[in-house]
Amino acid sequence: MIKLPTLSLNSKLFWVLFAPAFLVSILVGVFLLSTRFSDLNRNLVERTQHITDQVANTSAYAIVFSDQNMMYRILQNALNNPDISSVQLFNSEQKMIAELGKTSSSDKILLTENSGITEQNGRLESISAIHYTSNALDDVFNGQTDLFNTQDQRTLIGWVKIEANKASIQIEKYQYTGLIVFILVLFNILIILGAFHASKTLTQPINKLASALNKLVKGQFSTAKLMKLPPEYTAIQKDLLDLTERLEHHNEELIAGIEQSTENIRRSMDSMEEKSAQLHIANREAMESNRLKSQFLANISHEVRTPLNAILGYTKTLQKDIADPQHRIYVDTIEQSTNSLLAIIGDILDFSKIEAGKLSLENNHFNLKTLIDEVYQTLSINLLSKDKQIDLVPEFGQDVPEWFIGDSTRVRQILTNLIGNAIKFTHQGSVRTRVTIATQSAPDITLSFQIIDTGIGIAEHKINRLFKPFSQVDTSTTRQFGGTGLGLVITKKLVEQMNGKIEVSSDPSIGSTFRFTINLKASSKGRANHLPLNFHTVLLEPSQTYKSYLDGYLNSIGVSCSTCSDLEQMVMMLNKNHRDIDVVLLSVAPNDQSVAEARELVLYSAQQFSIPCILMIQPPGQITHYPDLKNICSDILLKPISHDRLYHALQNLNAAPSSVPSIPKLNAQHEKIKGLSILAVDDSPINLQLLNHWLLPIGLDVSLAYSGQQAIDMAMSKQFDLIFMDIQMPEMDGMETTQHLRQLDTYKNIPIIALTAHALGSEQQQMLSSGMNAYLTKPIDEELLISTIEKWCSNTDSFQDQVDAKLVGIFDLDKALSIVDGKEEIAKEMFDMLADSLSAEKKLIQHHLENQDTQKLIEVVHRIHGASKYTGTINIARHANFLETHLKELGMEEVEGVADDFIEAIDELLNHRQLIPWTQALDSSTTNA
Repeated sequence: MIKLPTLSLNSKLFWVLFAPAFLVSILVGVFLLSTRFSDLNRNLVERTQHITDQVANTSAYAIVFSDQNMMYRILQNALNNPDISSVQLFNSEQKMIAELGKTSSSDKILLTENSGITEQNGRLESISAIHYTSNALDDVFNGQTDLFNTQDQRTLIGWVKIEANKASIQIEKYQYTGLIVFILVLFNILIILGAFHASKTLTQPINKLASALNKLVKGQFSTAKLMKLPPEYTAIQKDLLDLTERLEHHNEELIAGIEQSTENIRRSMDSMEEKSAQLHIANREAMESNRLKSQFLANISHEVRTPLNAILGYTKTLQKDIADPQHRIYVDTIEQSTNSLLAIIGDILDFSKIEAGKLSLENNHFNLKTLIDEVYQTLSINLLSKDKQIDLVPEFGQDVPEWFIGDSTRVRQILTNLIGNAIKFTHQGSVRTRVTIATQSAPDITLSFQIIDTGIGIAEHKINRLFKPFSQVDTSTTRQFGGTGLGLVITKKLVEQMNGKIEVSSDPSIGSTFRFTINLKASSKGRANHLPLNFHTVLLEPSQTYKSYLDGYLNSIGVSCSTCSDLEQMVMMLNKNHRDIDVVLLSVAPNDQSVAEARELVLYSAQQFSIPCILMIQPPGQITHYPDLKNICSDILLKPISHDRLYHALQNLNAAPSSVPSIPKLNAQHEKIKGLSILAVDDSPINLQLLNHWLLPIGLDVSLAYSGQQAIDMAMSKQFDLIFMDIQMPEMDGMETTQHLRQLDTYKNIPIIALTAHALGSEQQQMLSSGMNAYLTKPIDEELLISTIEKWCSNTDSFQDQVDAKLVGIFDLDKALSIVDGKEEIAKEMFDMLADSLSAEKKLIQHHLENQDTQKLIEVVHRIHGASKYTGTINIARHANFLETHLKELGMEEVEGVADDFIEAIDELLNHRQLIPWTQALDSSTTNA
């Protein structure tokens, strides 16, 4: 839109005076011209009509007697009129019999008795019929004079056509128009001069007054006092002088106040500088304290996890061969207690990482339904007992997909905390997990979770204590159920980091409901398509809630279900309808009586009717506790029942009875890794003995080193296929040892796996940057250890290939070097300057996003964008370009997603910063030189 200039007061007043007079003059001129033009046209028409009638009346005799001389005399008389240009006579047959003047341009003329005047191309055509009155003429010739008493007989004998030229009146119009225009122009010039003079005279005092006010604004009080206004403005001038004096006095007071304030500020500057120095020192001390705390937690993690690794490892080893049930209970108790201690350590470390802002989320594909099933399985084993039997039921909306992209470990942690708390505080009834879609906009999905229990509930005035660190609703619960009071705090922080929120509602008489939402991304993996089984099953399940849950799932996979409430009803149904029954689903409680009854029913249905049975064992009963049932059942499933495991069990009814493995199946792996030479490095003899105990029986050649220097010496004298390296060792730690090993030609690409109790992400990156291929967190699982050996010993990629694969799309070393002509020192210095500033710049970006400050945000992003183009940080440069373009074109509209991608690119670079092989690049450039 074009902005029109603002008119001055003088111009506005001029137009107010001039515009009405101008409009009136235009209207008068238009009126005079239209009136005159109309009169001229009307007079011409009347004259032409009159001449036409005269010619028609006088030419009748000449036409009757064909007197050509008379005809031309009549036509010549008409043509003598200056307006007439052409006269023509036509007989009754419409043939022209006489013509004078300019030849007519009309091609064909339509002659009728009613012909009149028409206008044709700037001329008038007048046509009139000529009639012959017979009686009247005869009487004239016979000498009779009483013509009025004679009856006329009119006969059409011809026509007369006259053309009149409008040129003469057109000239008159032009002359008259010129006269009117001249008068109007002269009149308007006089009006303009008068309006201009009047507007200038009227606005001059106002302009002087405005000038005086402008002087006051600039502080030129003396000039304002000398301003003179016309006598009509005497009162205004008096008020202006009064205002000038007041402002002058106020200005003097203000200047004095400013000088005093400036002096006060100068006096306080020394004090402020001292305070600033003290704050700077305090900030450095706080940062150092935070660093020491993180280091302390890492050390504590190592010192605690190291012995726990041995405890859990030997506990699992004992579980393989123990036969005494009481001893098995003891060993199981040791395992559960150790896992509980590990959970407490994990909570403390997670809380520390959250406080330090170092908790980062990963993205991976995971099956949500399988994850919830696994959480239920784990918690049911650890928290349920013979005296505490509750139903654990997952409920999914029909539109909820199975696969998502997100941090499955953190989702599992959230669900484990909330479901675990619900199970702890529920003595009877059920714990249900309901999952629905809150909102969906591709590819983002917001899931809504509800953990609903029928437990003891929480008083309303105590709910606000739930999410406070190291706090519980009632201190007695700590003694009864244990816990650090950090679980819900960590859960809340994790939910918020996934852009969700958590809330709770509770009634001591009903139970509690925890609700939370998290944002995940849709996965390309589709839902598993289970073909209908077309079975009929009989279900014995005492719990109505769990019965409805299983019945709903069975119907969804094409299995019709008949339910029974007790053993007698089951036997009656088998006897009556055994031909229609394909399988029996039998729930077994963890007591000897229920197990004995189940054994009898399984044998009865198999021997009498050849109907297979699937047992559903209620925790804390374990499948390994009932070895005799394993041989007579089609399958044994542990509650809560997983949909996939139940479908698989029903699908394989005719197969041999399954035995659910509690020990990893390693036979297939033995052949792949047998004979490999493994070096294990650890300063703890117990951990080395445990590794030796696991690896020797499966055919591996295991060598043990108790220090970093010993590991280097052994590596120089013998070639190993894989090295397990502890991190925290005296004299030379695992990372330093790895760096020395990587300098040996024969160990540049040998897999080195860290065995660490450290849990901080920054230290994990340090491990990888030191030359390690991967890391395993203590306590180490035997199955994971062996699968790690298989994975890395079959990997043909070099160590540099693995590093390059991690840096693809994040950092381009060749580009960083090409910008500075291969000078790595300069390239690294430029990169370090950018990388060192990114943490502070990220905080600025988040701050400007919260305050919706578009301009400052553009400045920060532009600064990073410019630096990233010269440092090889290709991912940051790409996302900075996206964000800067978005901000300039759309502002803050829908900027959240683009900004999140940019911040994620910054975090990704900082996490992989230590993997950049600067030294290798330098060696390469030196060699080429």
